[in-house]
Amino acid sequence: MLKEFAEYLQKMKENKTYEIGGRTYSDNPLVEIEAPVDRPKELEINGLDSCVALIQREIGKIRSLPVYVRVVSPRLVEVFTEWDERFERDRLYRVSCDAPQFLPGWMDYESAIIKLRSGFVVNEGIDYLLDLLGSIKRDDGVNTEDNGVSQIVTATQGVSLKSFVGVKPRVALAPYRTFTEVMQPVSEFLLRLDNDGRVGLFEADGGFWRLEAKKNIADYFAGQLQKEISDGAVVVMV
Repeated sequence: MLKEFAEYLQKMKENKTYEIGGRTYSDNPLVEIEAPVDRPKELEINGLDSCVALIQREIGKIRSLPVYVRVVSPRLVEVFTEWDERFERDRLYRVSCDAPQFLPGWMDYESAIIKLRSGFVVNEGIDYLLDLLGSIKRDDGVNTEDNGVSQIVTATQGVSLKSFVGVKPRVALAPYRTFTEVMQPVSEFLLRLDNDGRVGLFEADGGFWRLEAKKNIADYFAGQLQKEISDGAVVVMV
């Protein structure tokens, strides 16, 4: 009985083909058993300098060259290999920017002062804004006149003296928005002040700064990996 059952199972495993309508069919699917391939686990890092050091140190161990350095965004870079014989890539490094990201919008007086002093590259625009905020007394006497192009802010000085301060509608600023190893893009911001003394900064360049930031990152890798690029082992993409 057991012998007959074993023979039955053996027959069930046998592959049978059928010719139907001029086409060949099989009653068992054919599956290729692939040998396992050891692949590196993608490493997450934060600095562009660390990424350069890893590429230079490990380039000799990478099986499929060239290595592609792709600048995905101002805050993200991915590094991966060429296709191998299985048309698969090894994803090597993922570089994320850990610098604080400036978010446009309304800020209260104290928050604006702190962010301007700590989250921006010092330039004429920062100096202007700090001087402007320093001339405005935070009380119920702060008023604005707005014609849609520029604003006039009435700032109380002392008890009764008032001065009229013209507010620039646009200010060129360079907040920290990308990796600190590269130059921060300068872009125009729309400046607004409301009756409560709040400061509003809104991007006014249509996002063009992102293209400049990505180019700065690509230029950084091009400068740091000149030998590897000239040897054809590294390709930098934006």
